[in-house]
Amino acid sequence: MIVFAITLLKTVASSFSECFSARSYLNGNAGTYELTLHLLPFERLNKITSENLCKMYLPGKPVVTQLHFDDISFPRPGEDEVSFEYKFNVEIQVSFQLSETDYLHIADKQHAMFELWYDVNLVKVNGSVNSIEHTRFNGTGCFTRAEMEYTIYGDIDITVTPSNCKVALDANLEVYLEFQEGEANQQIPILPCTSGCQANEYQLSSSSFQDVKLYRVKKATADDAKLQSFYRRFVDNRLLPVSMNLRYKTNGLNSVISRQFDNKTAKDTWGCTSDPHLLLATTLNPNNMFVQFRDSLTNKMTCDTLNATQVRVDDYVMDGSTRTRLQRTVGLEQFNQQIGVTFDVSPELTRLRNGFSADTMSLIVVSYLDAAGTILWEILYFDVACLGCVAKATMHIHEDQTCISYLFDSKEECVGQFIPANGKNTLGVFYKENGVTHQLGFYRFHYDLNYSILNQDYCFRCEDYVDGSYERQTCVENQELTKLKLKSTTVGFGIMSKYESIVLETVVSEYQTIFMPLIIVISVLLLAVVIFLSVVLSSKLK
Repeated sequence: MIVFAITLLKTVASSFSECFSARSYLNGNAGTYELTLHLLPFERLNKITSENLCKMYLPGKPVVTQLHFDDISFPRPGEDEVSFEYKFNVEIQVSFQLSETDYLHIADKQHAMFELWYDVNLVKVNGSVNSIEHTRFNGTGCFTRAEMEYTIYGDIDITVTPSNCKVALDANLEVYLEFQEGEANQQIPILPCTSGCQANEYQLSSSSFQDVKLYRVKKATADDAKLQSFYRRFVDNRLLPVSMNLRYKTNGLNSVISRQFDNKTAKDTWGCTSDPHLLLATTLNPNNMFVQFRDSLTNKMTCDTLNATQVRVDDYVMDGSTRTRLQRTVGLEQFNQQIGVTFDVSPELTRLRNGFSADTMSLIVVSYLDAAGTILWEILYFDVACLGCVAKATMHIHEDQTCISYLFDSKEECVGQFIPANGKNTLGVFYKENGVTHQLGFYRFHYDLNYSILNQDYCFRCEDYVDGSYERQTCVENQELTKLKLKSTTVGFGIMSKYESIVLETVVSEYQTIFMPLIIVISVLLLAVVIFLSVVLSSKLK
């Protein structure tokens, strides 16, 4: 009976041994003293018969794991065991946290074994680690800066500022872009340039690591399936961790330099270098979040040449470890008529504004799409988010001027930021009719914001108007049109400045005319005359 049980366990162990590939490897991080065992699925796992226990029995079960070097094992005796939950046919990563002393002890070792215990330690399987890699250098020590510039679905340019790292640019060097897909990391090779190279571009003829400041993933030579897989993940999550990596050997030891990007930008394929639409800003207002094209009166691109039909705006607001994503898609014609893009108030926005800090960041992506929803071109911009403090604003149209009544938020941060606005500010007036936005003109003006005064009024006249920015030929004619539209439709306005950016589309606007008091006075006088005449006639009749 005992012999039968031992034979059965050996048979089960043999079946379990086919769960993972012989290519499984070990990676060490010299900065955190952490070892990660990468258990790759067996290459023919899907072709094994249904009796295979990896598929039938193991999914969801705990597997206890140990690492063995020639003279030391992890976890060490007395330490907590390390285990993972088995998932069928996917890479599984198991982490072992070492002390600095233990990590330095195994850093130069070339061989290791892993031991897996299944089914409450009844079945044991041993395996050999195919290779050991160590991130011996922190990427920030080899590159003081690294930026990624991409052409959507196409080439990726990586510009770096290299430091003094001893990396040989030889045939053994592997350079690759790495990103996470599911529970596994995917790698896109970055090949040396062979023709039409720039002087500072990565090529095998480069004399030293410090000479190379440009690396490229070229669509023409890249693995297209991996490149498109990257873009699918990137479009779905613009905060996707992406790094540039260099793998090389030194003294027989595999080492990896890994450097995450400081910035990601979309390549300017339209030649819109000086267009203000390439600069974007996010303002967290009390009642909404406003995304604007900085220093621009409208959203319309001045160099728009593609046949886009709609525009999608993604805004990722980052507050500490919290990531909030907001998305809105509008038709191109409607988008071009708007002032920025407004996101209505939500619990997420309220939480972000209540917890606002000076280091709250925003990543904004404006994507131009064709009728099928394919991205034709896009803008990606990363910047500090702004705190808006206008709680309410009302526009008053008078006979010879337009006025704005502000009510500022009493939030402590607002009261503390009463800094005079040095640059010019913009007031845009518009109306909506049949779902289409029409501009009624723009004012350029100066004012000093003082948030400690919660109620403030500012008035503007025709000399403050921006020429050519309104529907009618002259400012006076346009003001008359504004008064007319106030009686029949919704008139809104947008405020854009260094400190405040907000659009109010449902604001209560008022038309106040100086003739109203005159009519009242005349009416009173006429009434007095009527009363006087009545008294006189009555006295005569008596």
